[in-house]
Amino acid sequence: AAFDVLATTTVLANLEDQTKNQPASKGSSRSADVEAGANISQIQINNRGRGIIFIAEKNGKYQIVHNGKLGSMYVSIGDSVLSPDGQRIAYGAQKADTWCLVVDGKEVQDVAELGTPVFSPDSQHIAYTARIGNRWNFFVDNISDARVTSQVSRYSFNTDSTKIAFVEGDNEQKKPRLVVSDLAFSKQISKEFCGALMITSADKSRVAAIKEVNGKQSVIDFSFARPDDVREGPQYDAIGTLSISSDGSSVVYAAEKGGARFLVLNGKEEPDPDGTQIGPFVFRPDNKGVAFLLDSNGRPYLHQAFYTVGMKEKQYDELADFVYSPDARYYAYSAKKSVMDKKGRDIFIVVNGKEGPKFDMVVSPVFSPDSKLLVYRARQDGKRFVIVADTTGKVIRQHPAYEQVFQPVFTADGKSVGYGVKDGSTFVWKVEKL
Repeated sequence: AAFDVLATTTVLANLEDQTKNQPASKGSSRSADVEAGANISQIQINNRGRGIIFIAEKNGKYQIVHNGKLGSMYVSIGDSVLSPDGQRIAYGAQKADTWCLVVDGKEVQDVAELGTPVFSPDSQHIAYTARIGNRWNFFVDNISDARVTSQVSRYSFNTDSTKIAFVEGDNEQKKPRLVVSDLAFSKQISKEFCGALMITSADKSRVAAIKEVNGKQSVIDFSFARPDDVREGPQYDAIGTLSISSDGSSVVYAAEKGGARFLVLNGKEEPDPDGTQIGPFVFRPDNKGVAFLLDSNGRPYLHQAFYTVGMKEKQYDELADFVYSPDARYYAYSAKKSVMDKKGRDIFIVVNGKEGPKFDMVVSPVFSPDSKLLVYRARQDGKRFVIVADTTGKVIRQHPAYEQVFQPVFTADGKSVGYGVKDGSTFVWKVEKL
């Protein structure tokens, strides 16, 4: 339950409580006070509505505020991350000439440099890279892998938080080495010359990576459960833009061989169209094809590869945020079509080729679990709000406007949408029926 999307409207933080030394408002978890006049920045709200962090700055000093609890003051604060359950926090903090890793408000150790910390899916473990003296180290919790002698550049836990994949090397001195290990670094499988690019599926079940041998590149992928059972694609002169489907069943990438360019989906080739790819590949939910936004001479359009419904897509001035519906019947993206000598109200959602109403800005559309509704954030005349539309792009409901609105998600039953807002001095997790 702690990992479900919070299904009730809840106050996450109240700045007035924290700056005026007043009793905390109902629903606030304040335990200390932010100094009056502090500047608030880098707000992060857990995507399940179960935690919030932000940085408070006053007189050149910085501190993290997590669920109402204040951290220590530092010269600077680096990358900060919330755990999946929203209840833990990790970040890098600068103390004079050194950095330290801070986990749950406690300084773990002083280091010369620090990589971005990563929490495991169950929120119980944390992985990070740190340079201590002249040596880079890779840690899971307080355990370091003694076999690591150069910087670890990419790392990811598996689904049940019992294993981790990471890449060491990938520089002029050392070729990349992809490692799958238990969390104590006692049982490892190493793949040499692999990992110049490594990614994991959204469900953390599979790994895909680029392998390079004798100047030729190929793509390998395997499951965390059976890392020795490797699928390897054909060799090419160069490979890029690697992507893996959310369930790990499909892999797609762009490749070049003999001067010709290809898209490769699960070993099947298709010519790569002329133009510049905008944003990532997006897999159809049925894994029958992929789509991406393509810029052709400054006029971007939607390109669907390996599977097409035969529609010719329009070109626009700008495109972003492509998404499929869960049943693969619909797709949507944001588009901009400027009008000469006019500004504003020129950005809109396109659903299966149909244009929705125009706003000053629209971002991050997402379909409901039953594929019947589309939800996105919009801005008009300085006001920010959430829109609920049908599959033709027609607006069904416009939610109240706030100073800030964070990315909406759906509750477990699919009947409501939750999202964070800043309403004056209060941060609230709003839950609204669809």
